[in-house]
Amino acid sequence: MNLYFQKVGKGQDLILLHGWGHNLSTWWPVVDLLKNDFTLWLIDLPGFGRSDIPQGVWTADDYAKRLAIFIKEQHIKKPVLLGHSFGGFIAIKLTGKYPHLIYKLILEASSGIRPKPTIFNRLSFLISKIINFFPNFLNAKNRLKNWFYKMIGSDYFTAGPLKKTYLKVIREDLTNDAKKIQQETLIIWGEDDKTLPIARGKKLYQLIKNSRLEILENCGHAPHIKNPNLFTNYVKDFI
Repeated sequence: MNLYFQKVGKGQDLILLHGWGHNLSTWWPVVDLLKNDFTLWLIDLPGFGRSDIPQGVWTADDYAKRLAIFIKEQHIKKPVLLGHSFGGFIAIKLTGKYPHLIYKLILEASSGIRPKPTIFNRLSFLISKIINFFPNFLNAKNRLKNWFYKMIGSDYFTAGPLKKTYLKVIREDLTNDAKKIQQETLIIWGEDDKTLPIARGKKLYQLIKNSRLEILENCGHAPHIKNPNLFTNYVKDFI
């Protein structure tokens, strides 16, 4: 599988993993602020940007394995791993499964820690199954469509060939993987994050022993875009 990437800068290796539905361009706001201190590895994750689309339904293990292969292929020695949202999800699995490859970990509004299942979670999953059988179902039911967007996330509708992978990964809970992490870890969260509330960040902080949590005021789900200067200051101080 072809994995598209760009390598920028010089210094300590820093691998940046974007969120679901995005590509490496999400990191442009911070590249100029980091490239003089770090060698940045900007990657299009499998299925996004200019990287190949995975064959079949992928899990956290599959994404972590492909990234581990990439690190070995490029002869990257003990990089710092920075993951945003879905990228953080992969970073947790990768660090937990291949700890010898990673020096330090930075998680920005990371997914992967699920709240306790509710009847609404189960119902939204059931509806997604119904939609697979009746692809035009939502076209006639706008109100239900809007409700479903809120329940399962609008990313489902833009996932294209990755829809089944999306449904798979959003049900994965990486709590046990997070507990395994021994690397020094920086957790960055936006105070106003509506996509993944701050409670998720606090839970990660509790799970990862050698971690610290920084909450950025007036920031939502993507602090690196909302306040790139403050974000990169935390990154530089941490590394």
